[in-house]
Amino acid sequence: ASSQLQPLKPWCSRPSSMSRLLDLATGAALGALGLALIVTLNERLEEETRRLWRRGLLAASRAARSTLTYDQEDEHGDEQEFSMSKSPGTPGSRAASGARKCQLGVGYNKQLADERRQIYALLENLPRLPELDYVPTAKYEEAPIEEVLHPLIAEASVILVAGAYFGDEGKGKTVDAIARHPEVKVVARVNSGENAGHTVFGETGHKYDFHLCPSGLLTPGKVNMIGPECVMDPVSFMEREVSQLVRTGVSYKERLFIGNVHLVCPHHKLLDLIGSWDAPNRSTLQGMGPVHASKASRRGLRLDHLFNGREGQQGSRARLERDMGEYWGALSSKSITEAELHEKAKANSKIQPHVLGFIAARDKAQYVLDLFDRYVVHNSDFPPCADVSFLLRQTLSSGGKVLLEGPQSYFLSNAAEKFWDSGTSANTDAAGMLCAARVNIGSPSLSPLAINIHKTPGSSRVGSGANPCALVPQHYFAATDSTKEDFEAMQIDWRDVCVQYFGSIGSNGLLRPGAFTNHTGTYDLGVAMAAASCVHPSHREFGVTSGRPRVVGFFDCVAHAELMQAQGPYCSISAFDRADDYDTYAVCVAYVYVHPEGTPLSSNGRLFRNGDILRAGEQLPTQQVLAHCQPVLKKVDGWRETPIFARSEWWLAQQHPVALPENVCKLLDIIEHFTKTVILSIGNGPRGDEIIYLRRLATRAWATPSKASRRPSASLEEALRSRA
Repeated sequence: ASSQLQPLKPWCSRPSSMSRLLDLATGAALGALGLALIVTLNERLEEETRRLWRRGLLAASRAARSTLTYDQEDEHGDEQEFSMSKSPGTPGSRAASGARKCQLGVGYNKQLADERRQIYALLENLPRLPELDYVPTAKYEEAPIEEVLHPLIAEASVILVAGAYFGDEGKGKTVDAIARHPEVKVVARVNSGENAGHTVFGETGHKYDFHLCPSGLLTPGKVNMIGPECVMDPVSFMEREVSQLVRTGVSYKERLFIGNVHLVCPHHKLLDLIGSWDAPNRSTLQGMGPVHASKASRRGLRLDHLFNGREGQQGSRARLERDMGEYWGALSSKSITEAELHEKAKANSKIQPHVLGFIAARDKAQYVLDLFDRYVVHNSDFPPCADVSFLLRQTLSSGGKVLLEGPQSYFLSNAAEKFWDSGTSANTDAAGMLCAARVNIGSPSLSPLAINIHKTPGSSRVGSGANPCALVPQHYFAATDSTKEDFEAMQIDWRDVCVQYFGSIGSNGLLRPGAFTNHTGTYDLGVAMAAASCVHPSHREFGVTSGRPRVVGFFDCVAHAELMQAQGPYCSISAFDRADDYDTYAVCVAYVYVHPEGTPLSSNGRLFRNGDILRAGEQLPTQQVLAHCQPVLKKVDGWRETPIFARSEWWLAQQHPVALPENVCKLLDIIEHFTKTVILSIGNGPRGDEIIYLRRLATRAWATPSKASRRPSASLEEALRSRA
């Protein structure tokens, strides 16, 4: 009977879709609903994709992959800037302008230089660690995607593309590569909200900024879903995301389905503003914390409530009014009037017009519900609603594969114990994504595959918290109010600052503090390196939405080893071609704990004292301890003469598959050795097909079953005794 059914669309709860509901009711069973999801794919596109796939790496298929270009992502936790220090800065640097903001003697810069010298004086005699003597010998060469990625996809039913650091790692290219596999039927976002996002340039060169929409929308023939654990401001969603699709004629009505999401209302965004009243840049002002609080306390609105009446105790009006009690309470406790709130909100560019309208509205519940009626219930452009979790399960039971596109990252997840107080409000690690999808975790056929995406050089973090591998303290840009224009005014020569910076790394792996001077002034050496990195043409580390600089640093093997223990071993590293312009680079292979006052701190039963070493693979402490950790850096030679950028003369002149340059191999080997990861690919350009898949020509010693090849580890009893 199912073979005679016409392609069906998932259940749409919009009242205007009665004819579609009647069609669905005609002979449709629940199983047919799942089947319908699969058959909505365009048959001609499906057949063409399969034909090209069977023929392998044809030029046509390679060209098809190159049509999308991926710009910077823009992901953060709920708080953007916050200082781990008691003294986040002095007014001097914020009052300065241009390059002067960052000069050594101005404001917080003087304090920073003093702190660096004090810490180095305590550590300069640190003995050289054995990790610094590791000699990388592995060789890698370019391999086809069919050899590296496709066998993993073939064995998996659910593929999760997860952030491996603090967001902004460049997950979009790997999502696109996996989504193009013919057995992958659905691409889904299953949690978090609009504080995640990335920019993609479509086939025609049009720029798309996606926050909740999966980037699979630009991959032909794929069904996309936004799951019920996501949080959505319908106004932002329609104005910022769907409007792009409407304007450019991208077909989405049969390829994008919205689950029973939790609704971000104007009062949630204003609660963010009230909570960061004295420092509004601390928050994204997207309402993430407050809406997740409403979600956890079961007070807020979900999408279904908009279609089921306003009146009664469980009607949308009563629910909304109960939830707005937090808003009135926050105003009262802070002694803020709505007039003052309106002025504050109006002066902040992150506050949208419909949020300002909420403050002015007399009947706030009616204002919000009328607003959502206009943008959702009575809006023919709003995508169809569906039971996303049910459809994901039906896709899997029908033999299709599901791709879960991860927002934020492992370390920004609210389940990341070590960083939970500066992350986001959703569980954005791989396990959290799998749970939010509500697939059958008890099914013997469920085979999840996590591919973790990192980025280096220029591993970046925005927001609050500890960051041992950063070039500057995590709060530096907020403390000095420094911008892209200020960095450009510093006119730092990239080669000069690199030579001085990497030349200041001692034989024990510690950076000796210093000053960098050019004709525009004198700067802390780390500040100069951070500024030059942010404005480097291949880095461009500034927030897509905010424009604020990102704090960048080195690849952190200690943190990455923790990630691999939780959701390893597979990893892809984007932007690897950035190292084409380095004569020397460095990797963090250990931390050393040092408190300026000699204060020991405890984390999970382990007491950390000055001089204690934290190695990759060991217990990672919480960020109260990490705030006092310094990186031990292993230097690696660069490869400027053999640039791997996909459109460089050297790369284009090579016979493919390319044996990767020796120093590229050394960097890859070091990361794999210390973190126990398997690097599947590296990025060598922003375009969708500018990825180098890797074939390692020697066995990973740590991955073999031989006990002799494994790093010795203490027994549980020994580990517990060492903590006693």
